[in-house]
This record gives sequence, structure tokens and C-alpha cells, in this order.
Amino acid sequence: MRKNIVKDPGLFSNAPQSPQISAVYEDAEELTELLVTYFKEGIEGGEYCLWISPDKLAVDGAKSELKKAGVDVERSLASSQLEILQADPFPENLTFVALAVKELAENGYKKALSGGFSGFRTNFDLKNAGDSLKPCLETCGKAVETVVFENNKSLTFLCTLPLEELSGRVLLELMEENDVFAKRKGKWKHLRNLEGKIELENIFLKAEKDIEAANSTKNGLIMNMSHELRTPLNSVIGFSDLLLEGAFGSLNTRQSKYVSNILISGKNLLEIINNLLDISRLEAGERRLNYEDVDIASLLGEVRMSLLSLASNKKISVEVKVDASLENVRADRTKLRQILYNLMNNAIKFTPEKGRVTVSARKKEGMLEVKVSDSGIGLSKEDHERIFMPFIQADSSTARGYGGAGLGLYIAKNFIDLHAGRIWVESEVEKGSTFIFTLPMD
Repeated sequence: MRKNIVKDPGLFSNAPQSPQISAVYEDAEELTELLVTYFKEGIEGGEYCLWISPDKLAVDGAKSELKKAGVDVERSLASSQLEILQADPFPENLTFVALAVKELAENGYKKALSGGFSGFRTNFDLKNAGDSLKPCLETCGKAVETVVFENNKSLTFLCTLPLEELSGRVLLELMEENDVFAKRKGKWKHLRNLEGKIELENIFLKAEKDIEAANSTKNGLIMNMSHELRTPLNSVIGFSDLLLEGAFGSLNTRQSKYVSNILISGKNLLEIINNLLDISRLEAGERRLNYEDVDIASLLGEVRMSLLSLASNKKISVEVKVDASLENVRADRTKLRQILYNLMNNAIKFTPEKGRVTVSARKKEGMLEVKVSDSGIGLSKEDHERIFMPFIQADSSTARGYGGAGLGLYIAKNFIDLHAGRIWVESEVEKGSTFIFTLPMD
């Protein structure tokens, strides 16, 4: 790693000058290598350097790596030319991002001025920015430009981006609008030049074609297997129902218990298979909506009846409240039913025995608003976004005991997105959860 740093003298200073630059990295080692190069240049150029590191362990590692690169770290720290600070958590709100960047830049300028340094440089890692990545970069750019305009010293603000969170197309878009650095063939390169762009474009287009082909094969396999599994599974469920009803003679208590377990397990498995089919259709691009007038009160009552057996087994009361003034909503009835079923089923599943599930619907600001509340185990704040990802429940030791594959919320969110709606959760651990979604009425 040190060898590559020596090979890249003047990497940033020789590139076209811009107050804000971006760099993509593959892993923690690559990020450290990049930042060592970046801050070494700044120290040698007489700039005030503020290295924002993710944690205390990384802070110690940063000092060690700078020393290996030939930087007199102790002297730089003693003269206040170099500071290495632990990063705060990434702000969720873009307004807070702008404030954090502005404060960082302003404070850095003040220290550069008071210390007589030639300029100021720092870094800002955009890990876990998700869909807010581009807005974050734009927000950072505007905040940096404001500070640069108001001062006369140089400023370099490096935004680092984890490669695993970027699609090829997003990266190409970033390259069109920003100065981007990446490691190619063992060396760090500035990718705004035509050669770099063409090379990366070809790589990502090929990768996307490979991914599309793999997804197509996977979706075809899932759909075929699901259809093959549903036929015998429906027989298992049907015959279990007949046995419990006494169609072939009465069952004793133990027999009824075992047949009931077969029926419940069969229905759970069928639900997982149906969810996998829904995901395969979504990934295959099947996103049509068959709009019709839907009586939401009637639909909620229908879904409630289909889940009554599950709720009764746990002695959970399910209450439905629909505002009397709520008229019909224009929606895809099948997909809306699936949304309501998944949310209500989830609420019952995660509510302990003798608990309560409440579902309400009303018109609010021209939108249909539906709330599904439970008295269940609740969610920590960091899980509020994660739970809408596929299979996330399967990785949770807390949730594993409640069954399911963690697909219901992911499908519900996708169907809500198709309707141009929105879903979110309000929850605290051990205090239950309320899932809220809105859909356009028309």
C-alpha cells in the first residue's frame, strides 16, 4: 500500500482545481490509502488539515499510516497543522448535512487564518447516504462554495463514496458533474478525463448486463419453482382443512393439534412463496397498476376476516376504524389488498398474546392515510429504514422467533411506491409500532 502512495505525488494538486472533489473507494484499506495521499499533500503544502475519521481505532490507524508515508505526525499535531477527529453520525436530514459542512468549512478557515496556513483541507465520508447521495453532494457543494466566496484562502473538501453503494450509472452521472478520483489498475486516477470515463462506462455497462442476465435467470427459476411448489402445497392445506372439519371422521385432541400445525405451517409456507413471486415480478419489471374505485372500509373488513383465525389463536383483538367521510380511493385493488394484508399480518405476528392491533383510515390533505398500530415488540430507531429491505428479518435474532422471511414490508413498500405513495414507521422498543402509509385519492 505504501508503494502506491509514493507513486502518486501531487495526485490532487495536479488535477484541475476545485473546492469540492469526490473519490470512490472499495474498502477501508483503500480509503485509508487515499486519505493518506490527500492529507500528506496538504501538510507538505502548508495547509491546515482536518482528517475526519470514523472511529477512535481508525484515528490511531490514520496517525500510523501517515508516519509510514513519511509525515512528521507529532510535529504536525503539535503545530496544530494537523487534527484527526472522530466523525459524528451521518445526519439524516439534508439541512443538517448543509449545516455540518458549512460549520466544518468555516471553522477550518478560521484555524487556517489564525495559524497562518496557506489553506484548509478536510474530508467528509458519505457512507450510508443511500438515495440522498446526489442531494448530499449538491448540498456540500453549495455550502463549500459559500465559504470559498467569503474567504481568500484555498479550500479542498474531499467527499468519499463507498463503491458498493454506487450503481454504475450513478457513478457516471457523478463524473459528469464532479471531479472524481478512483483507483484503477493499482493507481489512483482523476476520472474526469475522456479515457477514464470511457473505460469505466464500458466496465459498468458490462457489469449491468451480467447482473440483468443473472437476475432474469434467478427470477425465472423462482417463478417456475414457486408454481411447482404451490400445487402440492395447496393440496396439503386443503386436505388439512377437511381433516379439521371432520370430513373423514372426528379427530382426537392430539390429532387435531398436529393437523392444525400442518395447516398453519402450510399457510406460512404458501405466504412466503407468494411473496417470492411478487418480488420476482417486481424485479422483472412488472409494474402495471389496474386502477379501479376501491371501497377502503370494505377492503379492510375483508383483510381483517382473512386474518381473524391467526389473531384468535393469539387472543389478539383487531379493531378497524374508518372515517365516515372517506370516499372510494382510485387504486389497484389487488395490490392495495396485499399492502393491507402484509401490514396487518405483520402487526399480529409481532404482537404478544392478548395484545391489540388497530387499523385506521382517513382522508388527509387529499391523500388516503392508513395507520396500522400494534402493541408488539417495537423497533429501535436504527431499524426504521432497514425493515423495508428484503429478507432483513431473516438476519435478526430477535425477529427470527416470530417466523416469516422478512419480505412483507419490502413488497408493501414497493406497491405503495408504485401508487406514488409513501410509507414510514413510528416505533420504540417494547412500546409497539405504528406503520403509516399514504396514497393519492385519485
